[in-house]
Order: sequence, then C-alpha cells, then structure tokens
Amino acid sequence: MRAVLSAAATTALLACIGYVMVACGPSGAPTGGGPPPVEQPAAWELAFSDEFDGESLDRSRWDDRSSAESDEGRGNKPNQQLEWNQAANCRVGGGELVMTARREAHAAASGEHYDWTSCLISSAPSYAFQYGYVEERAKLPAANGFWPAFWTWQAPGIDRPVETDAYEMYSADSRELHMTQHSGGRHGCQWRPPFDPSADWHTYAVAIEPSGTTWYVDGEQVCHTRSTSEAPTNIISNLAVYAVRPPDSTTDSAEKRVDHIRAWTRR
Repeated sequence: MRAVLSAAATTALLACIGYVMVACGPSGAPTGGGPPPVEQPAAWELAFSDEFDGESLDRSRWDDRSSAESDEGRGNKPNQQLEWNQAANCRVGGGELVMTARREAHAAASGEHYDWTSCLISSAPSYAFQYGYVEERAKLPAANGFWPAFWTWQAPGIDRPVETDAYEMYSADSRELHMTQHSGGRHGCQWRPPFDPSADWHTYAVAIEPSGTTWYVDGEQVCHTRSTSEAPTNIISNLAVYAVRPPDSTTDSAEKRVDHIRAWTRR
C-alpha cells in the first residue's frame, strides 16, 4: 500500500496496465480455474487463519501497528493517509472483524496531529511467509474518501521494501481494484469488478509463488504477473483515510467488515 503516484506517473501506469485486466511488465494472461487450495487441495495446507469468532482481537495473532507506517507504526501522512491506527477501532463480534474509521482527533507523541482514527492489523506476531496463498472475505465501505486494502509487507529483519497488494480500493472509485506486485518493479492489474464491493461480501485472494503472482476474486482468476515476492512478508489488512480525495465534511465514519483471513502454503 504505497504512496499515490503523481498524475503523470499514474497516466503512464494506466497506459501500461490497461482498462480491465491486462498485466503490466513481465506477465501472462489469466488462465481461469479456481484458487490453488481448492483446485489442488492435496498440494496445500492451511498455515494461518482467523475466523474472528471471539469477542476481541486476538493479540497473539495480530499487532495493531506495522513497520509499513512511519509514525510509531500507526500513522503515515507522507503516504497520503489521514488516520491514526489503534486497536480501539478494531472490534470483533458476531463472527467478524469490524474496522471503523472515525473522525476524531489524535495527537501523536511525534507532534503530528491526526483528524481520523482507524484500524490496521498485521500478522507480525505470529505469521510470515514468502510464497503461499492468502485470502480475505470482506465487505468494503461505500462512503467516499476511504482506502481499504489487504496486502503483505516485509517481515521484521528484512531491510528492503517487499510488498504485494491483494487489493486496494479507493472508495471514490469503488468499481476499480488495484492489484500490485511491488517486488521487481510495479506489476499487476487495475481490475473493474462486475459488482459493487460495498454491497455484499466477496473473497479477495493472491497466490504468491516462485513463478509469479496470481490474483483471485470469489475463486476466479482475474490477474497474473511473472513478478513475485523477494523475501518473507506479514499479512496486513487495514482501512486508511485517503488524503488526496478525503471524506465529505458530512461523513464521520466508515466501516470495513472482515469475515475471515486465511493463508495456505504448499506442502
């Protein structure tokens, strides 16, 4: 979940990526078929999961901060994010995780002032992987100005940026999902779903393998690139508040709801 590109860079990237599902850089066309753990169950084993069936965030699995964020692992204004992330905005109940972005002031020890708080979770305490398949079943916010994402970021001890975005969505344009492999460049797709991601639950997934990176939505392959992860990463899910196109003045909150997060590795 990197900083937003300049207008010129965005135009160039769009020209390379294409309208719906054309890979940018060294890539192959989607081949169809279901996700690897379904199509090849004997070849995969469940390595990590949270069904959010408890009454609070499982802190043995999740941290509420990440090295991806610049201010105590909780805020990242240089990346066009307006929010301060904290566990109080991550509510578990009824079999789901509800991430709530709220319009409320927070003064950080760094001296930065934030007008929003929100939720970020990282699997840094419990799980890291380089190759595998990860998925999130989620319902994304409808209000403009928000930036939900499901992604991976370099694990502790890795001294260079390593990132795979299973999806990012800028809610001002909810009919476009950004799927990006950042290792070895910036390759992937901007995919326009045939549904409104805020209207119902959908499963977003990415398979990261030595041969490349493949994205799935609701079990269908939608994007592929031959670029792949260069080092172990942790899983991150979050709801950012987007500084470039911020929420309307009448919007005081938004929610991203997560049913489960799961990860498989090859046997």
